[in-house]
Amino acid sequence: MAQTVGGQIGGVSLASFLQMLEQERKSCTLVVNCDDRSGCFYFDGGVLIDACCDDQVGEEAAFTLLSWSDTSFSVTDPEDRLQRIRQPLAHLLLTAATRHDERRYEEQQRQGTLQPGSREEQREIRVDVQGNPALRRLVETIVAMPSVKHYYLLNRQGKVITQSSKNRKVGDFITYCVVSGIQMRKVLEVKGPHRIHLVLDNGDSMLIVPGAGMIIGLLLEENASISEVTTRLRQALSKVGDS
Repeated sequence: MAQTVGGQIGGVSLASFLQMLEQERKSCTLVVNCDDRSGCFYFDGGVLIDACCDDQVGEEAAFTLLSWSDTSFSVTDPEDRLQRIRQPLAHLLLTAATRHDERRYEEQQRQGTLQPGSREEQREIRVDVQGNPALRRLVETIVAMPSVKHYYLLNRQGKVITQSSKNRKVGDFITYCVVSGIQMRKVLEVKGPHRIHLVLDNGDSMLIVPGAGMIIGLLLEENASISEVTTRLRQALSKVGDS
């Protein structure tokens, strides 16, 4: 019998539920509903192998399903499907979140609420950051780097301290990457990860730097120097730790 799970029940989002299916290595079909539309994700041993929505299949269908809001979903029996999705789930979730962020930014530009090329969103610092001089200097350091498109600052529990983007889904993804990295470290009995670097389909990249007291996620432009950005981050983080 299918197990129905509401997308809003218990604060479980569609992206989080997909990650749970992956971590538990489930073989199943996840049926997603939104208003009068529906689609499916297909898992085989925790690996997302395919998706369908209307006349779309594979990755594009997955991106469409991930763009829906106010969804409900249910788990049914697995299906023997052609593997059309080759990218890891983490990569798909990050790309979907980035696309969502870009759509919102473009819509704001069309409505005239943002000036073309403006970096006002990046310069928006919350009150709690203003009250912490060291944290404020860290944000100012990040904003001063031309290659940074957006920043996400989280505490070690995965709670967002502040972020420049209006997309609230990326924080969950960053936490997921860090936790997965720690799990891999334990299995392999190695140190790290000192940083996580993911390249998106459009050439942009996500740099995640776990620190002793903070996790930093940066959405970077295609030509960004990862070593230079990391060095400047480490310097800024050391100042935060000393404060």
